[in-house]
Order: sequence, then C-alpha cells, then structure tokens
Amino acid sequence: MKHRRSIDLVPSHQEVAIDRETLATLPQWYVLHARCPSCQHETMIDRRMLAYRHGKDISLARIGPRLKCSGCGNRTGNQLLLGRLPRD
Repeated sequence: MKHRRSIDLVPSHQEVAIDRETLATLPQWYVLHARCPSCQHETMIDRRMLAYRHGKDISLARIGPRLKCSGCGNRTGNQLLLGRLPRD
C-alpha cells in the first residue's frame, strides 16, 4: 500500500526483517552470503549446515557476529548478506 506521496506504509512482501526472521521462516529462494570487512572476502553459506549447527530458530541478526572469515580468520564485523534466487 502506498501513501499519496509514494511512501510505503506497509513493507513489501519481498522485504525481510532481519531481526525477526529465522532460518526456519526465511523463504527458500533466499541465499545467505557472508562478507569480511577486513579482506573483503565473500562466500556463500550453506543454510542447512548453519541450521544443523546453531538450530533453525536462530535469528538472522545473531548469525553475523558468529561468523569467522575463512580468508583471514577475522571474527569481528562480519556481515550477513541476503540474496534472492530468480523465480519464474
């Protein structure tokens, strides 16, 4: 729904609230990536392995601080990125 000034009053169904979403509630067409701020290394994360290790009810906001860079070993400031697979 849009306001008369083109302001979104209700978020789109495609947006994800990182603080409320969990691995269990995240739609399967989203893929997870991690980025290290130190060396800019970026890699894809297997969400099934993540759910197995930390539980499927972990909040997406709590995943980023637990990440460790496989390139330089950095544990601080790592970012969790969400991407959408193309849908037909």
